[in-house]
Amino acid sequence: MNRITQGNLLKIAGVFLFLQSTIITLSPAVRARTLDADLRWSQWVVVLTWGILVFLIHRGISKRLPDADPFLFPAAALLSGWGVLTIWRLDSTLGARQALWLDLCLLGLLLGLRLPVTLEFLRRYKYLLLSGGILLVSLTLLFGVNPIGIGPQLWLGCCGFYFQPSELLKLLLIVFLSAYLADKLAIRIQTFSLILPTFIVSGLAILLLLFQRDLGTASIFIALFTIMIYLATGRRRTLLFSGVMIAAFGAVGYYFIDIVHARINSWMNPWADPGGGSYQITQAVLAFANGGLEGRGPGLGSPGVVPVAVSDFIYAAIAEETGLFGTLGLLALFGLIIARGLRIALRAPDLFRRLCAAGLTSYFGIQALLIIGGNLRLLPLTGVTLPFVSYGGSSLLTSFTSLLFLLLISNHLDEEPAVLINPQPYLVIGALLSLGIFAAALANGWWAIVRGPDLLTRVDNPRRIIEDQFVPRGDLVDRNNSIITTTVGEIGSLERSYVYPDLAPITGYNHPKFGQSGLEASLDTYLRGLQGVPAT
Repeated sequence: MNRITQGNLLKIAGVFLFLQSTIITLSPAVRARTLDADLRWSQWVVVLTWGILVFLIHRGISKRLPDADPFLFPAAALLSGWGVLTIWRLDSTLGARQALWLDLCLLGLLLGLRLPVTLEFLRRYKYLLLSGGILLVSLTLLFGVNPIGIGPQLWLGCCGFYFQPSELLKLLLIVFLSAYLADKLAIRIQTFSLILPTFIVSGLAILLLLFQRDLGTASIFIALFTIMIYLATGRRRTLLFSGVMIAAFGAVGYYFIDIVHARINSWMNPWADPGGGSYQITQAVLAFANGGLEGRGPGLGSPGVVPVAVSDFIYAAIAEETGLFGTLGLLALFGLIIARGLRIALRAPDLFRRLCAAGLTSYFGIQALLIIGGNLRLLPLTGVTLPFVSYGGSSLLTSFTSLLFLLLISNHLDEEPAVLINPQPYLVIGALLSLGIFAAALANGWWAIVRGPDLLTRVDNPRRIIEDQFVPRGDLVDRNNSIITTTVGEIGSLERSYVYPDLAPITGYNHPKFGQSGLEASLDTYLRGLQGVPAT
């Protein structure tokens, strides 16, 4: 039954990506309003290799992990395929790099299915693994680089290959805390003695990230540490402690770190400087408005207007081209991963695997909500990646390794779930993550539907200018049908021509910098073909 369910879901994912790739192929013809256009075919290589590797992994899971959760891999496969197509559409060079990383991750997942489902090797070498991760992060203080040349130097690498150790360290921290807490709880050690060593080790990792000015990742570490302790002890005060710590770090960063100060100011009042320090967030909000309910269509929007759309703002890019429907579907996929991950945790055969599954699920939920919340202006922008979707090989590798561990843990066959005296912490974490997804859905609807029409008329919305270059605007004529104002030029470089400048006080203007006035403003919806008799 699991094999059939997983196979059917993967077919749905394949159909979705096939349709999206088809629309991307035809998008240049749609933009140019002619079939005599350079169609986009290169992304089909990505779709083909994705389909082959996903099929092989499906066969491997069915053979080696017959009792594995049938929903996790289809959700991750769809998210990763969706992400790489979006990146390819925005930047084919970065898309090719992401496609290579995706192929490597899928091959790694296929080979990883041979690992023992007990994950005992992780438990046995927990100290060595975490020490190695901390060492790699510390090396970035001396040899760190940034692939784009500016900003925090969080990567190691050379010759065009880069790796961000802090991504892997999240996974290693979860494994260490799961193994350590499971071992100590088995001998009923006192709470203080249980927390103190883990606090010291986790604090060391967090301090390294603070020295790097990577406050987004540091916040995730604090949240993960808090959740793991809460799951192990059931004490709600740890959640309060986490909130206080993150708020404290935010306050310190606001007053002493320029980039944090700028991001919080942009979050609090982005409209104060929409063309400067708040340009990213204001353009992201305009992307949600431009997407509306149904979206502009893959390849037909202007998500590249938002800086770093392939990574930090890929959720906004998806929103512009697939609309509210698309982003709600993306949120539902993360909600599915969270729900199935917590179900795996509750049914795990031992405490180590239970804590590990819950920690990995929390990692997916927290990181997704941080970046989605930043795009939607629910939270300050942190600069972390959207799991499975954003550009970045280190993030993609960490996401698929976490997925592999969840699949292995879920394949417990006939083993009975370990005794769980107090399930409330797991239910609380699930409720908080679900509440976050619900809040993101509401905020998405707010920008796309409620505020959308007003936002799209802003002068600083470059999408209107881009559209006016491709879509002929209606003419203004006198009572004898003589043209007063018309559109001239070729598709892609259209511009407005004013035949009688003396009538400017009445006809007004439609200008990329100064906006609109006169009849151009009052009749805008008619001239754009949105009301009255459309051009078709």
